[in-house]
Amino acid sequence: MGDLPQTLATPILNPMQFSDLFKASDGLVDTFKIIFFRMLPRGAQIQKVRAEINSGVLKKYGKMTVLEINKENRIISADLDLKGEKEGIQIKISNFRLLQTEGKNPVFELGAIEVSREWLDALLKTLVQKNVIPEHIEVKNLLHQTVVKSLL
Repeated sequence: MGDLPQTLATPILNPMQFSDLFKASDGLVDTFKIIFFRMLPRGAQIQKVRAEINSGVLKKYGKMTVLEINKENRIISADLDLKGEKEGIQIKISNFRLLQTEGKNPVFELGAIEVSREWLDALLKTLVQKNVIPEHIEVKNLLHQTVVKSLL
């Protein structure tokens, strides 16, 4: 039969180049994440979001043990086990809205926040009032847009 020419015998992409393709393009990876997230049942989507929050923003402070999102009544409830606290903390966000204007990114409108610890409830309300925590959050990332549109 004879040997194949060198160009046919050499793979077009070796494994290193293939992995570099994914590292180089967050857009491609995000596309796959979006597809897989949409394929999950609602309960699994919520658990995925809870896990992401725990490994991200809450990592230093403790963990979220429960996350419930009631689309119809526009209520988000979460139970937190925070470091240094003897009891769990409950957070409830009610009357939230997801605003979508054609041609613009969706905007999450916070609504009312209630926290089971009086001092933390007062602190969060002060931070929102002083705009340290914005009442309206523009959702720019396409993956995040998929998550909020699916869950809210």
